[in-house]
Amino acid sequence: MSGKIYTWCNGRLNAEIMNDMEYKNVVWDWNGTLLDDVKISVDTINVMLERKHLGKLTVEEYRSIFGFPVKPYYESIGFDFTRDDWEAVSRDFVNIYNDLAKDVELTPGIIPVLEGIKKKGIRQYILSALKEDLLTGMLERFGIREYFDGVCGSNNIYADGKVARGEEMLRMFPIVPGETVMVGDTLHDAEVAEALGFDFRLYAGGHNSAERLAEKGIVLQRMEQLLSEGW
Repeated sequence: MSGKIYTWCNGRLNAEIMNDMEYKNVVWDWNGTLLDDVKISVDTINVMLERKHLGKLTVEEYRSIFGFPVKPYYESIGFDFTRDDWEAVSRDFVNIYNDLAKDVELTPGIIPVLEGIKKKGIRQYILSALKEDLLTGMLERFGIREYFDGVCGSNNIYADGKVARGEEMLRMFPIVPGETVMVGDTLHDAEVAEALGFDFRLYAGGHNSAERLAEKGIVLQRMEQLLSEGW
C-alpha cells in the first residue's frame, strides 16, 4: 500500500513512512465514521436478541465481532437462518434502528475536519452500505450534504458489503484510486480500500475495536488527526 503510516504519541503525529503523495479525494464511510451510531446499533441488536431470548451484547463485545457481510455476524450471535428469515431480520433491524436514530449524532469534531479538507481543495465522497435514500436524508438532516461531491449508498437493506458499489462509484465520478484515501471504522473498510486501490485510515471510535483495526496498522484515535497529516 502506498501513502503514509502514522502513529500518535504524546499528542503529536509521527510519520513512520512518508512519500510525496498529495491526496485529491477522500472517500468516507458513513455509519461509525461520520455518524456516531455504535451505541444505537448495539441497542438495536439487543432489542432483537431480547425478542429471541438470546443474550445481549455489550458495546465492547459488539465491536470485537461485528463485520461485513453482516449475515455471518448475525449467525455468530445466535441467529439461525435455517429457521430465521434473513429478509425479515434485515427489515427488523432497519425499523428498530430508525426508531432509535432520532437521538443519533455526528462523530465528535467531524465538522471542522470536513471543513478543513474542503478548504484544501480536496474532493470528498461517501461510500456506504446504508440504503442510499436513507443516507441522503441523514446528510440533509445534519446539514452536511454540501461537503460531498458524490454520495454512493446501497440499493438494498442487507449490508452485504461495499466493493461492488465502490467500483460503480469509480465509474460515476472522476476519482483516481492512486490519489485517494478512504476513511472508515471497520476492517471491511480497509478491505474495500485495498480492492479499489485506495490508501486508508481507520477510525478507532466506530464499529470495530482499535485492537482489531490495528491488524491493518493505521488507526486514528480522533478525527482531528486527519488534518495533521499535511495533505
